Amino acid sequence: MKMKKLITCLLLILIGGCFLSIRAARYYFRPLSKPFDDIARRFNQLDQENRRSDMDSADLTKLDALAGKQPQLRARSLYWHVRMNQIDAQPEKCIQLLRQARRLCQPGYDYDQAVILYQLAGNYERLGKYLLCYTYCRQAIPVFMKVGDHFFLGNTYLLLVQMYLDIDDKVSARQNLVLAKEYYQKAAFPLNRIYFFESMLTDNIQEKMKLDKKSIASGANDWALTIQVYADLSELQLAVGHPELATTSCDTAFRILKNHQPDNIFFRCLLLISRVKIFYHQKEYARVISLLESLKPMAGRMEGEKFMQEVYHYLWLSYDRLGEQQKAYSMLVYYQQEYERNTEILRSRDVSNAQARDEILRQNDRMKLLEKDAQLKTNYFYLVLLAFILVVIIGVALAFYFRQRYRFRKLENEQLRETLRQEALIYSVNRKNFEEDIRKKECEISSNTLLLANKNEVLKQISDITNKFSEEGMIPRSYVQQVNRVIGESLKNDDEWSRFKLHFDAVHPNFFVRLKEICQELTENDLRLCAYICIGIRPKQIAEMLSVSPDSVNSNRYRLRKKFGLQRNESLDDFIRKVGK
Repeated sequence: MKMKKLITCLLLILIGGCFLSIRAARYYFRPLSKPFDDIARRFNQLDQENRRSDMDSADLTKLDALAGKQPQLRARSLYWHVRMNQIDAQPEKCIQLLRQARRLCQPGYDYDQAVILYQLAGNYERLGKYLLCYTYCRQAIPVFMKVGDHFFLGNTYLLLVQMYLDIDDKVSARQNLVLAKEYYQKAAFPLNRIYFFESMLTDNIQEKMKLDKKSIASGANDWALTIQVYADLSELQLAVGHPELATTSCDTAFRILKNHQPDNIFFRCLLLISRVKIFYHQKEYARVISLLESLKPMAGRMEGEKFMQEVYHYLWLSYDRLGEQQKAYSMLVYYQQEYERNTEILRSRDVSNAQARDEILRQNDRMKLLEKDAQLKTNYFYLVLLAFILVVIIGVALAFYFRQRYRFRKLENEQLRETLRQEALIYSVNRKNFEEDIRKKECEISSNTLLLANKNEVLKQISDITNKFSEEGMIPRSYVQQVNRVIGESLKNDDEWSRFKLHFDAVHPNFFVRLKEICQELTENDLRLCAYICIGIRPKQIAEMLSVSPDSVNSNRYRLRKKFGLQRNESLDDFIRKVGK
């Protein structure tokens, strides 16, 4: 995950309104304790004015003391601890406190649950758990709509914008950005964050710069986002060949950081990397190296970012420009190691992001269906109410109309049920007839096959008898040869096999096709043997039908087992019958 993305995530969780002038913020929490609520209202004001740095940490301690053992107040105290210290806290720690707050939250305090869910969603988004982020946002939105909190509605939809950007779904990101802008305008909040994300969703550099400047102009107290916008603007100005403007933007961002939170490592690294790019563009390679060497000690605190990859990249390029090839090669090795590590991380995240995107799309579709269903129910309720009023006004005549309409529907439903019963009966009869036809055809195949076997056996017996009489001199040898020739032609006649195959295909469609798909080396004799095995003909009868010895049939069965790749404990008959089903 890029450092800019992490900072953007932090900013989204810290969305606070960015007022151009101090105004009273609406307090949607249900009053419970006046001393506690007075402090919470001050926090709420600072939150929506994005002036958390003006918070008195002693007030958080007072909240804990005032909450005492009251579960709901303790839940709110934990929420404010996370909300007011978000920028310096780790997401895992925040999630732990927010889960505790959620457990303490009492039934009926829906708004408390909603803001906790929103805060949880933001922290899960920072950890890359996008499905949880999406789920919690969708649960919080109806509550914010119910109470009319346009500020948090804008925040939530903006968080969804960031989430959709993370999973590379720009279409959904743009849709939610429109909603975020709509609710910010209703709440009369500055649109600096809207311009920032519009810039992220735009490919044109000039349009990006224009939107970044609009974001800065309307940023007011939102110093954290303004720093990031200046950093982005600096890179864009450098890209279009204005290093002096890029330097000015970067210096302005540094001044803002110094005035608000100079020890913030993420913003500091972001701006230092921007300054490195400016120095490199100006070919001040020694200054680039000096600045990057000062950044190396921060690597441990920036674990999981692509921060060090950029550091080694510019160190490698700068040493190479200065002709220090050995150091350049060393930095190139480090850069390749970081690149490979980050590439592997991105691959794994791409898979999880794709899974999250698919699941979110499915959930979104389900929620749309539920919303449509709820809207239909609402519309139905109003229609019923209107019908009731009309019934009262019109009286008996309208009541009679609805009664007749009810009877007509009842009769229609009965006719429909009767039709369905008739169709079910017809289907049952047709299926029974079909199964009976199949059984008859199977019987015909078996009967014809047995008759064929008997015929071949009789022909062989006739041949044996004529040969015997010929040997005893009772019949001329020429007669015997003529009889044997006729019998041989009858035994080799393929017409019977063609008719058998035609009937067999009617009962077992695609049997031969499936066999060929399993093994393309099967011959016509192999297919014939498989068909006889499928209908349960014994090897002895098969030998009689094919006019071969039983040993020859067994040899053909053995070759079939090898072609199908069957193990010793696998049955050839069972295998072929499964293909025929």
